[in-house]
Amino acid sequence: MSLEKPQTIYKPENKERTRISLTPEQKRTVQNITLGIEEVDETIRSMALGDVVETLENGHPLNRIISDQEGRIHGFIACEDFVPNEAYIKYFGTDSQAGRNLFEEIPAFFEYAKQHGYAKLNFHGWNERMNRVLERFGFQRLRTDSMNGFSADFYEKTLTSPKSSEKITEERKRSFEQKYINKIKKEYEQTLKMFSVENRSKKEQMINNTYGSLESKFSALPEFEYGERQKAVLKLKLARHFQTNESIDINTLYDAIVESPKFIGTDKGSLHRLFEVHEEKTLQKIAEMRKKRAEMDGKETFNPYENIFTTPSGNYYMARLLNMPHLEQESDYMDHCVGTSDSYVNKIKRGEIEIFSFRRAPKVDRKTGRTSGDDPIITIEYNLKTKEIEQMKKANDEYLNPDDPYFKDVIDALKQLKTTRTDTGEFRNFSEINPSELENINVKDYHLLTEEGEINFKDFDPDKNIFVLKVGRMEIGKETSKEDAAKILRVVENIKVKPEEIAYNPKEINKNTKAYVGEFFVDILQTDIEYIYTSFPERKIQKFNIEFGGKTKDQLKKEMDENNVYHSEWADYLINSNDFIVSKNIERIDLVRLTVKDLGFPDGATTQEIYDKAEKLGLELCPAEVGPHLRLQYPGKEWMLIAMKQIAGRHDNPDVFSLGTDGDQLELDGYDAEPGYWWLADNECVFRFRKLDT
Repeated sequence: MSLEKPQTIYKPENKERTRISLTPEQKRTVQNITLGIEEVDETIRSMALGDVVETLENGHPLNRIISDQEGRIHGFIACEDFVPNEAYIKYFGTDSQAGRNLFEEIPAFFEYAKQHGYAKLNFHGWNERMNRVLERFGFQRLRTDSMNGFSADFYEKTLTSPKSSEKITEERKRSFEQKYINKIKKEYEQTLKMFSVENRSKKEQMINNTYGSLESKFSALPEFEYGERQKAVLKLKLARHFQTNESIDINTLYDAIVESPKFIGTDKGSLHRLFEVHEEKTLQKIAEMRKKRAEMDGKETFNPYENIFTTPSGNYYMARLLNMPHLEQESDYMDHCVGTSDSYVNKIKRGEIEIFSFRRAPKVDRKTGRTSGDDPIITIEYNLKTKEIEQMKKANDEYLNPDDPYFKDVIDALKQLKTTRTDTGEFRNFSEINPSELENINVKDYHLLTEEGEINFKDFDPDKNIFVLKVGRMEIGKETSKEDAAKILRVVENIKVKPEEIAYNPKEINKNTKAYVGEFFVDILQTDIEYIYTSFPERKIQKFNIEFGGKTKDQLKKEMDENNVYHSEWADYLINSNDFIVSKNIERIDLVRLTVKDLGFPDGATTQEIYDKAEKLGLELCPAEVGPHLRLQYPGKEWMLIAMKQIAGRHDNPDVFSLGTDGDQLELDGYDAEPGYWWLADNECVFRFRKLDT
């Protein structure tokens, strides 16, 4: 028995072939064959899935479907013209059941192509085995091209006498470029269609306004490549941006594109990511500039302080100290520690703090020409992360005093400092001055010390831009009117609530309650009340909702190091213990911080008594890993214990984690928690609580 040899795929024809049109089932078959070509990288195969069908149906005379006598598809050849009289073999694929040696039909394919006016055939060779075979049929490798992160050799077969190579290369480039631009423009039109009918006109106007503004800027830049490709890509990316955004910072976008011009050379990448990269580069430049400035060693011929501003009186100015010589000079004059070690300058390099010097403005004697003054009066440490003034010291570590002759100028300077910007462009709008730095300044209860003097809280308007240096003690009790309580909450804690949104006992709580000041009861944790105080202002019940899990022990310690969190040997001992279990999966957990007194122990209690009472109240012990995770996610400096199952510490004592500070550095530590250990009423503990479904 003999098998009938199938007819040649390419043979002379007297009439035009019918354009290929595939059914949905045939399209799936073609795509499955494409995915099954194992010799080609999987990413390349996946990228071709949509385009291979579109190319087969483009009407090219060399396109063919390879099928058996029953009409089942076993392969395909798909071509496209990028250069006149040249056929680009874009896709070729078969399955294992084609039932024929297609390489034997290549000569017929060449003749058929010539009959249809083609002078050359070319392709990019993704399949090394087939590349070698086609070289035997006269295809020559001309170069290697990079496309979408992949490299492929470009092959060509001359069928008739060729044009000059320069002309062909130029035509091919123009054709490919125009095809890409047309594709981008088509995607732009499709993106516009995705806007709702009522928004399309508005969004298109936003795109055109932004595009027009940028076009005028780019066109004026010498040597900035801004051709048809870049214009089409920019418009497409603007359209994509305004799908989910209502505005854009044109100046920032301009800077970001000039910094990364390749961004508008391809349709890959979003404006959101461009802004992220621009911010990263900007911060990196700032960090490098800050580090370089901080490493100046005094040998430079010019190493001035940075004059931030002069006070309104003209008698004083605020200087920023930038490097170790500056800090050393400040220490020598002021007799304090800012320049006696590299601790402060290293924090400056890392972008954690800024050091300022409030100084007398220099005066020039007109007769002698000599300069006097420029002496430091107060050294100020500003924490860039917490936006707080950590220290404010006069000479010999003394504190500011209202009797100081420059007291009013200091207040003016602090107010002015809030309006200046850091290297990253953020306002130095500090939220607090460390209370310890103002201990020499007494303010009456229920009063505020402002730039206008001491004011009763009832006469103070928090909506006016009045600088407040210090707030006197203000308590809220059952006898405090709700109107006064709302004002005190605003003045002391910057909490905006209406009088009717405050409750003093459980009976007053309703769905509109936002602040509670009263005795603790466990069910209050199930409410949505945002601000809870068992005594104002000292005892605020703090709720946390944090993520934990998903990190190894080493990752937790490394992340604390990267974020300048000090973890003591005792904390490391607990983390390294076999009893410290890390969760593989990330989950969220609700936590609450309560005092021992809140739990019902006004005189204090033992560890075991605290744990037993918490269990009766429906509170739970935290997983041990909550300790380092909470330390990484909570920037507060308050000292607190993590209520957890104790782990044997360095000396085999049962320990738990504690959070606090080591100087001004956030700290994770270990702490004794024997069952009989006595805790004071004001000690704070963190428990887990579960929010019940309502």
